Amino acid sequence: MTEPSFWYAPADAEVARHGEYRLTLVHPGSPADAAGLPAHDPAAARRFAESFGTVDTILEDLGTVSAAEGVAAGTRADLELIQVGCWGNVTEINDPGLVHCNGIYPVHDEAEALAKRFPEAVILASCIIDYPMTYGAWKIIHPGGTRLFAAGWHGEDDWDVDGSPADVAAAFGLTAQELSDGGVDMEGPVNAFAWGSLCDLALRKVVRLNYTGRAASVFRVRHTEDATGNMEEIWLDEE
Repeated sequence: MTEPSFWYAPADAEVARHGEYRLTLVHPGSPADAAGLPAHDPAAARRFAESFGTVDTILEDLGTVSAAEGVAAGTRADLELIQVGCWGNVTEINDPGLVHCNGIYPVHDEAEALAKRFPEAVILASCIIDYPMTYGAWKIIHPGGTRLFAAGWHGEDDWDVDGSPADVAAAFGLTAQELSDGGVDMEGPVNAFAWGSLCDLALRKVVRLNYTGRAASVFRVRHTEDATGNMEEIWLDEE
């Protein structure tokens, strides 16, 4: 029996633009050094994928790939692929359904939903998509209560920002030297701030995640109807 689809575009329709989309969940007790993390757990990855807010159902388990390589999206069918790595207390998902740039923020919503389920976890999410300009959205949640969300077009005005980079630095114990070495200018303008670098620095404070030699599961999924509609608009429409 063929699963119903929420897509209008055919499976071979070309993706009009490209980007990156990652959300990382770090539970308490994770080793600071990635060498201490266990191998990938495919069963745990499937459970996480099934519970993720953008996913309606898993259509196919495609096995594992190198976590360092990722899964590129060249066609509409590729947008059905998500990658999930579960390494002990660290879980990471790469899902094109996290990206949007028209006042809808799935990266924010999914991070907050996970924070309700796992209030003791650190959650960091980073998404970018390339148009003539680059759009980015970033979310940082520290279990101590610090939250940061930033989204907008690089170099443009009218950014959506909630929270303070200084509060994030304090919550994660980032020093001025670490911020400087990581390319983060705390006085930089919002529309050119190194939000992605701030996320990376915060992540390295809780786990130095090295993907070399690590595996992750790939699933073909049917995204929810809302997520599919958003993805069709963002990834496939030329205008």
